[in-house]
Amino acid sequence: MTYLQMLEYLYNERPSGKITLGLERIKQLCKMLGEPQNTFHSVHVTGTNGKGSVTRFLSWLFIEHGLKTGSYYSPHLSTFRERILVDEQLVPEQIMLNAFDEVQEMALQMDQQGEQSRPSFFEFTTAMAFSVYRKMKVQAASIEVGLGGRFDATNVLIPQVSVIVTVDYDHMHILGDTLEKIAFEKAGIVKQGVPVVCGEKKREPLSVIEKICDLNKSSINIFEKDFFYDNTKLCLCDNHFDFHGEREFKDLKITLNGEHQFLNASVALQAFLIFAERMNLQVNENAVRSALEKTKMPGRFEVFGNRPRVIFDGAHNLPAARVLKKAITDYLSNEKLAAVIGIVDDKDKRGVLSQIAPFFDKIVVTRPFSHRAQNPQETFEIAKEFNQNVDFQIDPIKAYENLKQEGYETILITGSLYLVGYLRDYITDGRLEPEWSIVR
Repeated sequence: MTYLQMLEYLYNERPSGKITLGLERIKQLCKMLGEPQNTFHSVHVTGTNGKGSVTRFLSWLFIEHGLKTGSYYSPHLSTFRERILVDEQLVPEQIMLNAFDEVQEMALQMDQQGEQSRPSFFEFTTAMAFSVYRKMKVQAASIEVGLGGRFDATNVLIPQVSVIVTVDYDHMHILGDTLEKIAFEKAGIVKQGVPVVCGEKKREPLSVIEKICDLNKSSINIFEKDFFYDNTKLCLCDNHFDFHGEREFKDLKITLNGEHQFLNASVALQAFLIFAERMNLQVNENAVRSALEKTKMPGRFEVFGNRPRVIFDGAHNLPAARVLKKAITDYLSNEKLAAVIGIVDDKDKRGVLSQIAPFFDKIVVTRPFSHRAQNPQETFEIAKEFNQNVDFQIDPIKAYENLKQEGYETILITGSLYLVGYLRDYITDGRLEPEWSIVR
């Protein structure tokens, strides 16, 4: 089997759209595989927004302290291999295929038990990640939750630290329609006696998280109570802050953009310091500084090139759109801006566009490369409610090239990570990954 054949199998035989809540299948799959998730230490990260950045900061903190490091992300931008990294590098295709073969053998046995026992796409790929980390002798891993927490496939982990970055409205058809219900699902990653780091401040979700920590006898470190940041300086790709928590660090630099990244870096650093204490790992200040500065996050206010300068930002839900709005105000307030925007159909299109559309001198609405984006015309009609200069071009590449010809200094690609990944490939590499030809 080739790598692309593997992906065709995963996308078509283990479709991600079929979500059956529960941990029974992933627990059985891991048991059949010999519990690979127990062969490394971990930090487990959930949150409505910020969890990807926190996972990435943690990964670099592990790497710079000399640990063989795994990291697990979802979704990916251009290649499936971005989901399962070792030392923040793509894993060789053959190792991915070996892990696939190992997991598939067990999954096929489970399939025989009936439809309810069939491992889903995310359960299958999570087991693959654990298998890869075992094969590559990973010592520490930062693991991002896919969705929610309580019933997420990654929740078979018993980590050294659990992290809840933020709680806000998203995936409400699955997680619930109040912040308390969403917080309950995310706090489902809390394990007996395992310390928790929380970046959320809103009283309603925080009270739920505190109650669950209390029930589990898990200490909780809360942003602005047990750790905080101050003395911030914002400059594109050169942002600075002071951290106060388990230890103090002055004038830390991060190249990730947006004021929200100070919170994400602080949450990650507090979690790492607790991890290090539990593991008797010596914390090195130079390693901390290097890790935070090296952390990159593809598709999150990521700056590329000039004339035009392109900024990729997957502001796919209302909280992320608010964050993007703030970043535009902080970094780009005096520039002429254009945008290519595409939003999948199950997102709050009006909410996202109400936040960001007014900032642009021109918008071209397009269709993200996803089966979940069947109605881009609806996005176009909504965008016109918030901006007077909106065009429609169903082909994302043509949408970008049309704007490029009009001479805008800065073009933002936003609204969906599918769109960001597709155009990021085209703009940064001049070609599309072969994987885009496979239905996803």
